[in-house]
Amino acid sequence: METKLISFEIKIVFDNSVMNDGFLSGYGFSALVYNYYTENYILFDTGQNQDVLLHNIKKLNIDISEIKKVVISHNHIENTGGLLGIYEINPHIDIYIPAESYILYKRKYKESNVYGVSESIEIDKNVFSTGQLGNYLKEQALILKTEYNELIILVGCSHPGLEEIINSIREYKKSIKAVIGGFHNFRKYTYLEGIDIIGPCYCTEHTDEIQKRYPEQFTEICVGTSLTF
Repeated sequence: METKLISFEIKIVFDNSVMNDGFLSGYGFSALVYNYYTENYILFDTGQNQDVLLHNIKKLNIDISEIKKVVISHNHIENTGGLLGIYEINPHIDIYIPAESYILYKRKYKESNVYGVSESIEIDKNVFSTGQLGNYLKEQALILKTEYNELIILVGCSHPGLEEIINSIREYKKSIKAVIGGFHNFRKYTYLEGIDIIGPCYCTEHTDEIQKRYPEQFTEICVGTSLTF
């Protein structure tokens, strides 16, 4: 039997629920991605509290100094609050922020390489930003493309609408395998059809309805959850 190649491992390191008592919870979201293509760690969002974030990452026996890139979905405290803790340990990180917040982050994180993201770009091999989406509040999502051309979507709060994020990604004309993160008040449930792994968490207002409609695809997401693709 042919062994399936692993492209990415995703570990949830910040959420409002935990897998066991060894982790800490808090309001917000953060996912640590290990990219097997490049052997790099990429942190997507940083939760609300730096002490909680650092504790949870260390609990996984991961050296924070190995995190080279941080992608911030949008400038809300529950997605950015832990960034200073990462920066103090590893100040020369690359930070990717929606372009509308570039100047703010460039001034605050002076030793880092700060990139203001407008359009879709490749952040690491087979790791892409959607570019900033939305109107009143700009937000980016992260796309991981596996060895098998499957797409994994990581979202912060989905303020532009999860449907807008999915529509922007489907232009890649490849299969969406999973969507994980905060879905906010998303209710256009048909957009989730055909997605194998549906993982709503912290700020999702209609989690019960999503689970009811997609019981087999629904995946519980909390601190300590680990997924490989």
